[in-house]
Amino acid sequence: MATAKSPTSGSVADLCADLDSAIGKNHDNPGVTQFIDTGFEPLNEAISGQYDGGLPYGRMGEMLGESSSGKTALATQWMVQTQKLGGIAGFVDWERTFAEDLAVELGLNTKRPHWIYAKPKTWEEGNTFAVKACQAIRRSKAIPDSAPILFVFDSIASAIPQSVRFDAKGVERDIDSYTMNDTSALARVTSTTLKTMAQYCEEYNATFLYLNQIRLKIGVVFGDPRTSPGGKAMEYYSTFRIMLGRTKIMQQVAGEKEFVGQNIDIQVTKSKLTKPFKETQIRMSYDDIGIARFDTTYSLAEILLKDKKLVSPRNGYIEWEGKQYSKRAFADMIEAAGKVPELNALLRK
Repeated sequence: MATAKSPTSGSVADLCADLDSAIGKNHDNPGVTQFIDTGFEPLNEAISGQYDGGLPYGRMGEMLGESSSGKTALATQWMVQTQKLGGIAGFVDWERTFAEDLAVELGLNTKRPHWIYAKPKTWEEGNTFAVKACQAIRRSKAIPDSAPILFVFDSIASAIPQSVRFDAKGVERDIDSYTMNDTSALARVTSTTLKTMAQYCEEYNATFLYLNQIRLKIGVVFGDPRTSPGGKAMEYYSTFRIMLGRTKIMQQVAGEKEFVGQNIDIQVTKSKLTKPFKETQIRMSYDDIGIARFDTTYSLAEILLKDKKLVSPRNGYIEWEGKQYSKRAFADMIEAAGKVPELNALLRK
């Protein structure tokens, strides 16, 4: 009885040649190698796992929090950082609340092409605007390929899907024509749009940051009651997801308690660059004319005290080079002396 012959064994080199012929070479997968510095090294590390990291180029992320928790202020600070790196910042204002004059006070250059601003009517229009802008920027070669592009979208909760704003013929709908079906339109359109936006991020080496709001689920007894508008798509396609909370800072002024700022609690609930659920805190204070500013040096000092990397001879004080300072005086002295890099070096130990 004849036996079947086993197939002739081929070499690994032959298999590679066959694969190359059939499907081509493996696509490049360099990973994330460039970051936009947030200006606060503990936050850089929480997002990316690197103190010299931050917001990743070529990726999409979400930052959400309750009202007045510092979302737009932080995003503005990161747009300023983008410009300092020789890049271009853009802002898609579905919410119609961006205060350009306050942003200028924070250091934002609002002249074109350094800053691009739009107030689109619909979710689709806003996303299309950002993609076309990135395409034009990279095609122009006016800035190096290594320079960042950061687009901030404010906010998902305020964006109106085209199907809600206009009918099938492109005619603007009256508010009284809206139905219950329109309430789920945003979740449906984010699901179809964001998968494409993630690819555009990589194609144009841009960073897209979507701001969002927190809602509370009714009747939740066990588990996290927090949710956000726009469905699950943003959470799924984001490389990083930043959740903000806040604690008010009250101070005695002229015999009465007065709101002077807040501590912003930051939790990175998702990161594809490092382990999730890292936390940090940054202090936001209001100056004499009511502009919110992030007190990064003071915040860094508090983190170092908590980690016992700074010596505290007594409550509220810091010992440095043989002298004792209150936390406020210490932060001011460090900034005036240009010694912030020394504090950051302590952080890395």
